[in-house]
Amino acid sequence: MAMELTWLGQGGFLIRCGGASVCLDPYLSHSCEENCGHTRIGPPPIDPASIDADLFVFSHDHTDHLDEGTLRRIDLAGHLFAGPASCRNHLLCLGVDPEKLLPFARGDRLCIGDAELYAVHAEHTEDSIGLVVRAGGCTVYFTADTLYTPLLAQNVRPFAPDVMVVCVNGRWGNMGHEEAAHLARELDVRLAIPTHYGMFAENTADPADFVSAMEGRSCRLLTLYEPALLL
Repeated sequence: MAMELTWLGQGGFLIRCGGASVCLDPYLSHSCEENCGHTRIGPPPIDPASIDADLFVFSHDHTDHLDEGTLRRIDLAGHLFAGPASCRNHLLCLGVDPEKLLPFARGDRLCIGDAELYAVHAEHTEDSIGLVVRAGGCTVYFTADTLYTPLLAQNVRPFAPDVMVVCVNGRWGNMGHEEAAHLARELDVRLAIPTHYGMFAENTADPADFVSAMEGRSCRLLTLYEPALLL
């Protein structure tokens, strides 16, 4: 069974696998421009209301990952939401029904359809998480926002991920391309996909630097908003 990823920009993804769809950290507004003065490189080309997901997962409570501008366009009563305590508290403040909120902190496991989701350590905020998704014989590790620490490999190695989707922008609490490539080698993934670039002029990176740092190991650059199959 294939897993399909659609990159929504920054650290956001729509993940289809195991008969389920999971949306991770969608940022589809101009909130960071309006509130933080960041310069968005391109406009959001899709309406968040068009996202068809069984579950929305948030890795941490920063605007480019848990975005009120995006959530205002989503039917809050018609979806399930999951994330660490800081994210759940924010979602409650936005009016999400507590019965629609699923605890998902480091070490937790969720099942949706035939997919298994695991929350793992991320070195970014006090309770930020990375995400491991396992379905149909494929295991994908999304680092989400994180600095490098040996804890990342220690936490994720038992899952033996096939694919790693890794932040590479190298500032504001995230790994740079060299550390991201080092983590890929530590986990011995068969495919690495760089992310968290190309959204804000003040916080981007050249993914070619990551490809070079991987020293011939398999990499793939995703195109925004185009589904990509991982076999």
